[in-house]
Amino acid sequence: MTDRGKRVFNLSIIDRQSEFVKLIVSHSAFKQTLKICLDNGEMPTKDEIVEIMKHSKLHKVGSDSTFYRRASTITGWINWILNQIEE
Repeated sequence: MTDRGKRVFNLSIIDRQSEFVKLIVSHSAFKQTLKICLDNGEMPTKDEIVEIMKHSKLHKVGSDSTFYRRASTITGWINWILNQIEE
């Protein structure tokens, strides 16, 4: 585990989750998706998330099927972040 990982896992659970949120939204595709979700009150469609990812210059994503699979991952993490905010 990296030094950063060790530092994060030594935090309290609340601080650790806050740090996870910061790390996740430091990536453009997650940040833009979360912003749209908060602005519009609903999750963007998979097609919209794929477009966000394509404009975010992700590395090693060769096919549309990979983009759509990763769009599901982004949706899952954004939902997790929103649940943290609600708590």
